Amino acid sequence: MTSTILSVVAALTFVSLTSAGFVFKFGQCPSVTGQATLDQAQYLGVWYEYQRFPAIFEAGLDCTTATYGDAGDRISVTNKGTLRVDFFGNKIVLNENSVTGSATVPDPAKPAELAVTFGGIDMGSNSPNYIIQDTDYNNYAVVFSCAQLPGFNIQFAWILTRAPGVAPSNLATLESNLASAGVDVTKFKIIDQSGCPA
Repeated sequence: MTSTILSVVAALTFVSLTSAGFVFKFGQCPSVTGQATLDQAQYLGVWYEYQRFPAIFEAGLDCTTATYGDAGDRISVTNKGTLRVDFFGNKIVLNENSVTGSATVPDPAKPAELAVTFGGIDMGSNSPNYIIQDTDYNNYAVVFSCAQLPGFNIQFAWILTRAPGVAPSNLATLESNLASAGVDVTKFKIIDQSGCPA
């Protein structure tokens, strides 16, 4: 009887998480690692989401950006997005969202694996939750995050660009590198960056 109840609870959890807008997988997080070095000064500035995995905290948002700044011993992080609806071919802005946080590097030997917090809430006990798998600083950045829970995990991934709505010329390679680490890149969704508010 107990195993039946646990099975039902697991099934309901799976349905609620996937319908809420998460990439949910059974087993362990994929083995994504950060690139060997990170020049924080070059990484700072505005990045536009080219594509991302579904995430409840970004549900319905387009025109999404991440802006990183120098905050002394940490990096400031400001994520913005716009909730819009299509009204007879015109995009009507319903709401503009913004959240500010900060990032630190828990292990200096892994400078591209950051711990990001928002609103003072530690999202992972100061463990890396923002892994920069690859960036050339001027055109693209590939970012991955995974929350490990008993028996399953929840994944987040982004391909960021410096120019809004412009696919990296090496997009296929970037996706292939993620796939080689065990990430299901078919979950990516391209983000609308056209006609965004200034």
